[in-house]
Amino acid sequence: MSRAARVVLSLGAIVLGMGEAAAAPQADPGKKACVQEARRLCPAEMKSLSRKKVEACMITKIEQTSPVCHAAMLRIKAEREAAAKR
Repeated sequence: MSRAARVVLSLGAIVLGMGEAAAAPQADPGKKACVQEARRLCPAEMKSLSRKKVEACMITKIEQTSPVCHAAMLRIKAEREAAAKR
């Protein structure tokens, strides 16, 4: 599997939620929306193949995302903030 494919799959796992992805492999409308939007809004970060960089970029540009992706990015942002408090 190419590195680019791994990043796309990683972003999909982010959107699904790491625990949920393993427990319930269901299609999530946010997955496709966020991957497409990440390519448009954060092309350099997508090319860097760094999930954390893509997440950070998408969070900074959250107001430019679709409602579905916006909700997914809010979940990621909340998870990051909760982890930072630990």
